[in-house]
Amino acid sequence: MRAHIGVVTWNRLELTRLCLSSLLQQTPPGYGLTVVDNGSTDGTQEYLQALASAHPHMRLHLLRRNMGVAVASNLAWDDADGADFYVKLDNDVEVRDPQWMHRLMHMLADNPQLGMAGYRLCAKHEGTPLTLADGSTALAVACCNGACACIPRAVHEQLGFWNEGFGRYGYEDLEYSWRARKAGYTLAYAPQQNALHHLGAEPEFVDPQQESRKRASHTAELSGTKAYLMYLLLYEKGIIPLKVGRKYLPVSGPEGLTFTLNPAHKALQRLMLRLVSSVDASQQGELSQLDLSAWQK
Repeated sequence: MRAHIGVVTWNRLELTRLCLSSLLQQTPPGYGLTVVDNGSTDGTQEYLQALASAHPHMRLHLLRRNMGVAVASNLAWDDADGADFYVKLDNDVEVRDPQWMHRLMHMLADNPQLGMAGYRLCAKHEGTPLTLADGSTALAVACCNGACACIPRAVHEQLGFWNEGFGRYGYEDLEYSWRARKAGYTLAYAPQQNALHHLGAEPEFVDPQQESRKRASHTAELSGTKAYLMYLLLYEKGIIPLKVGRKYLPVSGPEGLTFTLNPAHKALQRLMLRLVSSVDASQQGELSQLDLSAWQK
C-alpha cells in the first residue's frame, strides 16, 4: 500500500520547518509528498525550494497568491495518482511516531466501513468507542479533523474533492466528513495517542492575525457558516450530488499556475448566490425554511 501526503503552507516558516523536518525524518520511505505554498512572503518558498532539491520524492507547487486550503489541498491530491491513500496534513503538525501513516493505512484497509481516519489532536474532539477488526478500540467521530485526514482512493472516487466553495479557511474538513457519513461511511481516530502533535495549538505558536483571518472567512456571507449549512441542505435534498468537483481549475502558464473558474461550477454559483441572499442562519446553526421545489427537477 502506498500513500501520498499533501501539505499546504502559507507563511509560518518556523512551524513549516518543524512539520516537514519531522515528517521527513520520522516517516519511512515509500510515500509521495506534495507541498503547495499559498503565496508565502516570509522566506517559506525559498526554504521549500531548497528542501525539494534535497528530497527527490517531494513535489512543490508555489502559488502566487493565497487560494485557500481546499484549492491547494486539491492540487496536492492531483499528484496522488496511483496512491492507495491520500493524507492531508497541516503544516503545524509535528510527526512523532514513525508508524503514524502505516497505522492509518492498515486501519482503513482492514476496516472497509471506515471512510476517513486520523488522530485525536485536541482534547475537545469527542466520539464513541469503536471496535476495529484487530480487536483494538478506536474513536468513532462525526468529523475527521483536516489537520490529519487519511482517505482511501475508493472514497475519493465516490466523493470527489474538498469543497472549494468556502473561504480560505473554511469548512472543507467538516463538510467532507458529512458527505462521507452521508455515503454510509464511519469516521474514526486511531487508538494510539501522541503519534502526532498539533504544534499550532500551542500558545507560543498562535498567530492572532491569522486567527482573525480565519474568523473573517468563517463568517463570510457566501463562503462561511451559512454557505456550509446551505451545502448540507442541497446534498440532503438531492439537488447537488455528494461527489464534488473543483470550483477552480489550475492552468499552467509561463509564470506558473493560475486558476480559472470551472464552467461546470457556474450554475451552482448562481444558485448559491440566489439562496444565500434570501436565507438567514440562526445562532443554533439552522437555516430558515426554503422552497427548493423548483431546483429539485
